Amino acid sequence: MTKRGFKIITSGIILAILATLYSCVDDPEFPDTPSISFNSIRYIEQGSTSQFDSLIVTIDFEDGDGDLGLEPDENAPPFNERNYFSNKTGNVFNFGVETLEDLLVISDTARIDSLRDLANSNVACLFWDEEPQLTVQDQNGNSVPLDTTAYYQLNQRHNNIFIRFFNDQNNDGIIDEDTEEFNWRTINAPICSDNYDGRFPILNEDSGNTALEGSISRAMVQSVEFGAFLGDGLIKLKIYILDRAGNRSNVVETPLFTLREIRAN
Repeated sequence: MTKRGFKIITSGIILAILATLYSCVDDPEFPDTPSISFNSIRYIEQGSTSQFDSLIVTIDFEDGDGDLGLEPDENAPPFNERNYFSNKTGNVFNFGVETLEDLLVISDTARIDSLRDLANSNVACLFWDEEPQLTVQDQNGNSVPLDTTAYYQLNQRHNNIFIRFFNDQNNDGIIDEDTEEFNWRTINAPICSDNYDGRFPILNEDSGNTALEGSISRAMVQSVEFGAFLGDGLIKLKIYILDRAGNRSNVVETPLFTLREIRAN
């Protein structure tokens, strides 16, 4: 068997992976849909405004066909960051077939009242691309740059690891999962800043042929103290991953914890 270790720093987030790649001879019988389990969580408090706090969560994983990981520059469908839509069908826009008249753009809000309001600055940047770097076809079949605001939704398959925060905001010892979920876009300025969903790299160059198991450690780096947002109340995380085929793992939860309890010495 082969072991591979990675430590990657991207966008202020450290991702460490240790994976065991099995040969066909000793290939264990894991399902092709990835399975994960909670391993550990710890908090590193830097105590200085010039340094970053880190909340580090580690999960263990198993995958039967080893198709785990995305390269940083993999942005072609189905791993594109944003999906644009047709104003005629409501389906994802097909840039190879549909023309500019078919693209859902800001002028369509006059007749589609369910579209998000561009004037609401708190959500506009999550749904409206005001300067899209897109090329579309005109009625004559010529490729032209798009110079209007287009509607989009984030494509989940652009990332492969997803982390949700839950916090006891009322300090009553209870986490209400319906109302107490933290989305880091809502507590970091600006609202459209990055969250802690992201990518880990391809672990097996022969993806689809061999089983993998190992662990992923993700350090969520916060330039302002975590305690300023999360306080001394109870916290838990929910985590899942996707494989390259889009298969979603089970969701794992951390135990309930406070930052003080998991602070590294």
